[in-house]
Amino acid sequence: MLIMLVVLLVIETDIANTWCNHFQHLYNSVNDGGIRDKFYSRIMYENVGSSQYSPIVVIRDVLDALYKQKLGKAVGCDGIAMEALMYGGPRLNVHICFLFNLFIKYGYVPLSFMQSVVIPLVKCKSGDLSDLNNYRAIAISTSLSKLFETVIASHFVSNDSCDAYQFGFKKGHSTTLCTNVMKRTVEYYTQRGSHVFFLFCRFY
Repeated sequence: MLIMLVVLLVIETDIANTWCNHFQHLYNSVNDGGIRDKFYSRIMYENVGSSQYSPIVVIRDVLDALYKQKLGKAVGCDGIAMEALMYGGPRLNVHICFLFNLFIKYGYVPLSFMQSVVIPLVKCKSGDLSDLNNYRAIAISTSLSKLFETVIASHFVSNDSCDAYQFGFKKGHSTTLCTNVMKRTVEYYTQRGSHVFFLFCRFY
């Protein structure tokens, strides 16, 4: 019985390491292109003219970010649900505000803050389930990191004209809209006897 348990543990470890290596290579292959430096220049520009100790993140930012969060989501590595932050009260909000300002001021967040649980999901259920490339990954971040990202995002608004044509990762939009446009376009031309060709581009 002990041998069976050891074998199962070894198999589980091998499977976990396989997924780790696969997704680590896939999602760490893109350079940030100096985005971090741009972020620091922008966030510091907002604070020009204020005193040395003036905070960048204020309580209102934290409250607005909490209001945007959704209930009933899976918890991250720390086991803290978003509801614990949402109903934690004013004192907790003050401490969160201090914490976020320290992150920005010193340009540092602890490693545990950045950890997430990666869950593989099947892309095509009728495809080869043993093929690693037939899976996409979703990352379940910690509640505090989600909150921090929401606060940071509230400080920036894009004025790029290309955003008007973007379907995914945009407030009030989803890739479902894009898929529907694609289907309607294909139907329009095929019903009139035309051929339809697609080109899928991947940008880094």
